[in-house]
Formats: sequence, C-alpha cells, structure tokens
Amino acid sequence: MTERLGSLMEVILILLAIGMFVASMLFSGSIPALIYYLVGIINPRFIVVLSFLICAAVSVLVGTSWGTAGTVGVVMVSIATSMGANLAHSDVTSMIRRISRYCVPVLVVSTIAYLVLGLWGGAGSASLETSELIRSEISRVFNVNPVVILPMVLVFVMTFRKRPIVLTLVVSSLVALAFGAVFNGWAPTAGLEALFSGFDLKAVTGLDPSGFSDVFVTLVERGGITAQVNAALLAIVATCYGAVMIQIKAVDVIAEGLFSRVRSRVGLVVSAVLAAFMVVALTTNAYLGVLMSSDLFRSKFRDAGMDDLDLLSSCMSVSTQAVVLVPWVDTAIFMAGITGVSTMASLPFNFFGWGNAVAAVLLAVFGLGFANGRRPGLPQERRASHGTR
Repeated sequence: MTERLGSLMEVILILLAIGMFVASMLFSGSIPALIYYLVGIINPRFIVVLSFLICAAVSVLVGTSWGTAGTVGVVMVSIATSMGANLAHSDVTSMIRRISRYCVPVLVVSTIAYLVLGLWGGAGSASLETSELIRSEISRVFNVNPVVILPMVLVFVMTFRKRPIVLTLVVSSLVALAFGAVFNGWAPTAGLEALFSGFDLKAVTGLDPSGFSDVFVTLVERGGITAQVNAALLAIVATCYGAVMIQIKAVDVIAEGLFSRVRSRVGLVVSAVLAAFMVVALTTNAYLGVLMSSDLFRSKFRDAGMDDLDLLSSCMSVSTQAVVLVPWVDTAIFMAGITGVSTMASLPFNFFGWGNAVAAVLLAVFGLGFANGRRPGLPQERRASHGTR
C-alpha cells in the first residue's frame, strides 16, 4: 500500500508538471513555432499516420510513453488540430522475440489503418485553408523565430539522457518562461500565471480572442496546473480502489471462478487475456496485470503443453495496452488530458491498443509461435507428453 501511494505521488506530480509544461511551451512560442513550420511541410492527409509512427519511434528510443505524449504527443495533437512484470521465468531476448510475433504485425496493420483514415478521412482543400489561416494567426501573436523552439529541444535532450520526467518538465518550463519574456515581450508574471491557470490569450497578450478563429483559440488556450487537477483526483480514487481490490483478493476469487474449467490452448489464451485485462481494470496496475494473471494460469499452460513465454506474452499483449484502454487507469487519464480526447472517444481508433490482444488470440488459434510441447524451456516430462501436438 505504501509503495502504491509513493507511485501515486509521482503520477500526480507528473500530471501537474505536464499542465505547467504545456502552458510554458505556449508562452515561449515553442509549440506555435513548431506548428507554424510543420503545418507548411506536412500534408494534412498524412498527419494521423505520422503522429502514430513518430510517437511510437520516440517511445521506443526514450523508453517512456508518458514522456513521449507530453512532448511529441502535444505537438502532433496540436498540428492535427490546426489542420511495467517479473520476467525471471524467461530471458528478455526470447520474450521480445515472442512478443514481436503479434506486436510487429499489429504495428503494420495500425499504420495502414491510420494512413487510410488520413487519405479518406475528409482532409482536403478545407484543411489546407485552415492550415494557412492558423499559420497567419500564429505569426500575428507569436515570434516564430526558430530559436524559440530551443526549450522543446531541451526537453528531448533531457528525456534522451534519461533525466526524471518531473525534473525535465519543470526545468524546461522555467527556460520556456525566459524565452517567452525575451522573444515575445510578455511579462514574466503573466507567464507564472499561465503556468498555474493555463495560457489565456487576452491575459497574456492583451488581444481579444474574438478576433481569431475558434481553431486557433482552442489551440493556444490550454495547459496549466489547474487543467490537470481533475485527472489527479481521478488517479487518487483509482489507486485507492485498486489497493482495496488487492487487499481483499477479489481478483483471485473472480478469476478462479470464471476460468477454472478452461483447458484448450485457445481457451487458455483467451482466458489469460481477459484475466489480465480484468486485473488492470480492478487494480489500475499493468505490472499486476501480468504478474497476477500469469500466476493464475502458469500450471494450466504447462499442463496444456505451453511454456512461460506463451503465458507471459499472452498476458502482456493486453496488460501493457489496457492502461490506455481503461478510462480510470492513470496512463489513460494522462493521455486523455494531454490530447483533449476522452479514452472512450479514442477507443475505436486505438488500433494498436486493442489490436495486440486480438493478434495474441489469433496466434493461439493457428498455433503460431507457441511451444506446443517443443520449446526447451518446458519441463522434460511435459515435452514428452505433448510432443505430438
């Protein structure tokens, strides 16, 4: 319980720091300048697929989806608007190779799906006209000198150097305030107020928002610590709820009652996927989603001729993604706060999120990648009894 509360405090600090960071990047002109230049380069039809691929690549490089969403994610969403388990039972290399069997195909399918959405999603001359209007309005309000992008560059540098995300966000926010005062000529006190309450066009610049397009106003009037308070409160409630579920062992009782008679390979994989999702939903913890569900099904998988790679990869296919699919999990709360799109509204388009679980089940149906009694890690007596499967 103490460990969960400690983790909760870090989550709250990150949420509040993200609100401050977004406001500071608007105050400095970093986000508007990036939008100004990128909108002129990127075709609106490709913004969806590029957002997916760029964020995926950066997440792999820096090792944090939160850091990516708070930096690259903010920029890509703005541009679009203008137009983890104990794997001691298996070595990491084998696990990565096993997971790639469903992860890589889902990545490819998701990329194609987002490309199709962009090409046939209605982006056309209207989007181009809106983009030009936004560029014009940005240049009216902000200094679009490329130098103002440096605070955003600082974020990437600190993130790639594995600095703590809260420290990265706070330091870059303070640097951004200085840039805003120097290059945009706005009062530092207005910047401090923006960090707390969010960037307000009239309060910071003195300009009347009615003289700008609704898209531009929506684009720039955001951020601030107060904008993240609701998300922080929801994270507190969800964490306390998860702690109670763990203490009363509700997950164990429910899982045993639902899946005790399952024996087939497909049935066990489907059960493990459902159990992992249930654990994440009840405990709001991806690590427990893998750990608890794998403990529940380990003996069943071995009796069916499968090994720990089969079990862990099945559990991880959903537990690592369920954190962005369940609305009350801290990661989903964070992503919704960053993008301004609710978890349920984005769910049908979160192809990679739910696609991994679907792919894991399909692999089980066709037996692709499964031990089937043959993998060396399986106990000898079980390999012998299941070698003909």
